[in-house]
Amino acid sequence: MVTIVRAEEQSALAVLQRADAAQFEVMAALKLLDQSDAEFRSLKLGIAANITVDLLATYLRRHAYLAGVRLQVAKGSYDDLLGDVQVHAGVDLLLILPFFDNLQASWEAQLGGLEEGAWAPAQADYLNRLGLALQGTQSIGQVLLFGAHLLDPQASADSPQQLALYAFNQGLATLAAQHAQVKLIETAGALAEFGARHAFDARFYFRGKAPYSAGFIDLLAGKVAQATRSFGSHFYKVLVLDCDNTLWGGIVGEDGMAGLKLDRYSFPGNVFWTVQQQFKALEQQGVLLCLNSKNNPADVDEVLNSHPDMVLRDAQVLVKKVNWMDKPSNLRALAEQLNLGLESFVFVDDSAFEIEAVREQLPQVRVFQVPKALQDYPALVRREIAPLFIAGGVNAQSRAKTQQYRALAQANELQAGFGTQQDYLRSLELKVDLKRDCLDQVARITELMGKSNQFNLSTRRLLAGEVLGLMQRADVTVYSLAVSDRLADHGLTGVLITEDEGEDVVVHSFLMSCRVIGRGIEFAVWRAVCADALARGKRRLRAAYHPTAKNAQVADFYDRLGLTQLAQASDGSRSYEIDLAGAQLADSEWVELRNA
Repeated sequence: MVTIVRAEEQSALAVLQRADAAQFEVMAALKLLDQSDAEFRSLKLGIAANITVDLLATYLRRHAYLAGVRLQVAKGSYDDLLGDVQVHAGVDLLLILPFFDNLQASWEAQLGGLEEGAWAPAQADYLNRLGLALQGTQSIGQVLLFGAHLLDPQASADSPQQLALYAFNQGLATLAAQHAQVKLIETAGALAEFGARHAFDARFYFRGKAPYSAGFIDLLAGKVAQATRSFGSHFYKVLVLDCDNTLWGGIVGEDGMAGLKLDRYSFPGNVFWTVQQQFKALEQQGVLLCLNSKNNPADVDEVLNSHPDMVLRDAQVLVKKVNWMDKPSNLRALAEQLNLGLESFVFVDDSAFEIEAVREQLPQVRVFQVPKALQDYPALVRREIAPLFIAGGVNAQSRAKTQQYRALAQANELQAGFGTQQDYLRSLELKVDLKRDCLDQVARITELMGKSNQFNLSTRRLLAGEVLGLMQRADVTVYSLAVSDRLADHGLTGVLITEDEGEDVVVHSFLMSCRVIGRGIEFAVWRAVCADALARGKRRLRAAYHPTAKNAQVADFYDRLGLTQLAQASDGSRSYEIDLAGAQLADSEWVELRNA
């Protein structure tokens, strides 16, 4: 987070926040922030494009500052994809922007006069160069590849322009899917929403190959911020919903279940039915749905279980805080129950009073109020709420989180029936599927490294390209831990990375999801790590703990593991080592370690 000291800096950020800020105001605010000594996180971003996009750097920096990031932007050369990738090798983020009409001079106009399919070689030339370029981006943390759109989006669906564009975008998608660090950003829909008349400026396109207006460039920069989760500044996991006039129209305690507005065919019920469909889709993609409502629990349960038009049911709702307590207290209780930080919560309510109470008492929670113009509610979910969760991409192991967290709650209930903790853990039949340098898991490993806070010994935030680069190094091993028990398959929930340094093996990162902490898995994996190190001829294991605001619970982990503490710095950092020969580390014999 950024620490703002002076009023001038606060005013500059306020200007950047304004949607109607003029270009000269944005540039003046950026200049002030560039010269300030406020603490911003630093990132480097490179751009590779076949058009002139000088203004894109300005608006990328605008969105970055609003996320607490001081962004250095290298714009690259005009239409030199392979050269730009080499020049930008050291950046954190790389944007690749292929402007369709400029694949060749006035390409869309040429397409109208070409024989069917005659456009393929020219487009294949760009895609081949892109494929070569992407092979050179493995050391870059994340690559954002913009999809293509037409300069004239009014072309008919069966026109040569639309057919060629479709084939080109298919080629982009295929190449993006081949690289874990590459994410494709769709632009045609953004252009349709913004309007081509406002997005393009023909004067600057024909004079200087700069087709976009400032407004549309700002929108594209916002897409980049969205796709990178505000340049790595947030990772939302939990969507908390009010009930009355948020999930349905009306107040169940006054109107009764029969009086609620949820009819999919008539207003306003069709609005609430639509947003419930949107919320259900988010849950299926891994978002944790919870309720926070001032209501009688029995009334809400009756609606969830019995209302014929209710889309969300008990199966989609992880935890319900339906009572007469204040909303901030319920949110705190949810965070404690789920063992998640409040900064990972998004809260939706129709009441301005409740929204303001949460905003004032829990500023780390992102809040949204149901629009007064109810017809705008689905657009709010689609454009602002949903992207907070799914911008980083969804994979198979990100899904079904509700069932996994519900299994965790079931395990906690079962624990009460055993005499000792170890008896209970043995009963779970815990298994860990250990894999080394598994390329298929790069996306999930990156996701886990981006959001794990509590059990995280170093809190290094690596992007997909960086993870991939480590896997390809002979002196590094990236271990991934997929955990299951008799109650649930918890998926890939742990990452341990080691580096070889001479006769030592050094722990680069060790982190686990809070869902599987305390089951002994954190100790069992070291059997394999030590055995691998000894097989490579290593003599010592070295590790370090680096404190953050959220990982205090693992401050003594290496002490409990059995390593010898060498030093402790003034900031609380600790360094450790142990001789591998004859080392007796803590273990959990009830955990079955597969592929050890």
